[in-house]
Amino acid sequence: MNRPLSAHSSASATTRSLPTVGIGVFLLAIAPFCFAIDLTVAECARANLFPRWLVKAANLSEFFAHGFGIIVIAILIATLDPRRIHALYVGCTGLLAGLSGDLMKLVIFRIRPRDFDFAGNVWTTFHEWLPVLSLHPAKLSGSFPSSHAATAAGLAFALTTLYPDGKTVFALLTGFACLQRVFAGAHFPSDVAFGAGLGWCAAWFFTRFVLPVRWWKSTPETCTPSS
Repeated sequence: MNRPLSAHSSASATTRSLPTVGIGVFLLAIAPFCFAIDLTVAECARANLFPRWLVKAANLSEFFAHGFGIIVIAILIATLDPRRIHALYVGCTGLLAGLSGDLMKLVIFRIRPRDFDFAGNVWTTFHEWLPVLSLHPAKLSGSFPSSHAATAAGLAFALTTLYPDGKTVFALLTGFACLQRVFAGAHFPSDVAFGAGLGWCAAWFFTRFVLPVRWWKSTPETCTPSS
């Protein structure tokens, strides 16, 4: 005798709620406060003052903020998840979130910590508005915001949407990937905070309003009548 699905289990099988956009808004809100520690943290990273185990853990987590990592994860999902369309959702969401960070770089140019002489204050790290108009390739890849952080946050959003039980793991991978960008001298803390917030909000927006709902919603399960 097959056990019929209860109304509760049937409803949970057909619906899937999105992670709150408030997480991204919170990260965007705290980014300006990170200006106060930007230079201090960047100087510590340049002097290799952070624990070696933390730096190694961060380096190993960089794949979570990289396009190659998204491709690998998408392939795994397509292989292991019966709904292969989930792989397309994760891939598109992660890449679009990263693209939002790249587009933001066209608005303002900020020098990277590894190229900064630390002679001025934090505001001297920002150089010009609309660097895209200068057509100078080096100014199209500035420090603000971190596209890697945006990618990691967008990927974490998509994976949390599909596999909410793994949200803690996804959050840790995102955090370590963001730390890697700081330890490598590629970004200031405010860059990764803003980038992560932007990526999370972008992922929420694309999921909510742009991407097909069937890419991430659960499909209804067939209720088997009892006999």
